[in-house]
Amino acid sequence: MKNLLNLLMTVAVFWIGNEYFHPYLSIQDGRTLIIASVLMFVISFLFSLAMVLSVMLITVGIGCLTTPALMLASVILTPIKLWLLDKYLDGFAVHGFWTYVILTIVLSIFTVKVKSDRKD
Repeated sequence: MKNLLNLLMTVAVFWIGNEYFHPYLSIQDGRTLIIASVLMFVISFLFSLAMVLSVMLITVGIGCLTTPALMLASVILTPIKLWLLDKYLDGFAVHGFWTYVILTIVLSIFTVKVKSDRKD
């Protein structure tokens, strides 16, 4: 459920950005909007799996090295994903450095984090 909500929020952020801030974020059509959102979701999902694996490896001693690196990478991963979409996805364009910064902040705010209710 969390993943579906994250995908829908990414679609909404891109759609609102295209509709109301078209000089800064340009998306050609609905197909491009869906492809861009799905690609952002897939990359984020793979990164979250890497983060979970890294946290699980803390008990072995390896995760202590990889977890801080992955946390740092999460800060710069969203602008990189946006830049890759801008560069390789026809019909998707982000104009300006501050647009990357604002989109990163907005996507971070609207990404759903779910805490586990399990008590061990």
